[in-house]
Amino acid sequence: MTERFLIFWFAVSALAVSGEIPPYIKVCEQSVQNLSACITDSIEFLRPKLVEGIPEVDVPSMEPLPLEDLVIDSISPGSRLATNITDMKVYGASKFEIQKLVATKSKNGKTFRFQVNIPQLRVEAHYQLDSRILFLDLKGEGPFFANITNYWFDCTMKGNKVERDGKNYLLFERMRLNVVIGDVSILLGNLFDGSPVLSKATNAVINDNAHLLFDEIKPALVGTLEKVFTDMSNKITLKFEYEELFP
Repeated sequence: MTERFLIFWFAVSALAVSGEIPPYIKVCEQSVQNLSACITDSIEFLRPKLVEGIPEVDVPSMEPLPLEDLVIDSISPGSRLATNITDMKVYGASKFEIQKLVATKSKNGKTFRFQVNIPQLRVEAHYQLDSRILFLDLKGEGPFFANITNYWFDCTMKGNKVERDGKNYLLFERMRLNVVIGDVSILLGNLFDGSPVLSKATNAVINDNAHLLFDEIKPALVGTLEKVFTDMSNKITLKFEYEELFP
């Protein structure tokens, strides 16, 4: 998600160079005294556009934010988690709160460090499950819902200046995310063929151990986010020369 913020900032720089500055763009010049504060202000100024997206620079909407499918197969003492989570959509990402942003520059590129809080995220998806969690054997498929509150993450993105066909571009290394989750609630629909009594009891047990379940899901989820958003950032930065992005 953090990378989406960077994408919008890179879009700002590119549009400023072309002279086509929409009213929702607040430009940060390279010579600004506090670049980090200026970028933060620019992101806040752009917040209304995050829901809509910016099609002219191929930046999609953040509401909802689609994620790649997750395939999980892990074994731990007394448990086995085998599930596919598909058609994932995340709601609430545009409500992010930037707690800290540090932008540093070097001779060969840029490094951005973010600390961000998202008060609440809602995840909707489809699951296929064949697992044993604690003493429960779970098999089935249906709608997956999760509510996540106090979602914190630190993100580091390092961009290197690279030369291609005699021109300079900014290419990001794979981003690194450190995620901390506050509270998690999970609902699996259609368990036990929709039996209300068994489904309610099973979901209660799952939510009593929601952090254990989410800890199994988190590595695959974080890995997906790191890859998707690094690719998205490079999709933008490699369209424009380095000197255009950072005049």
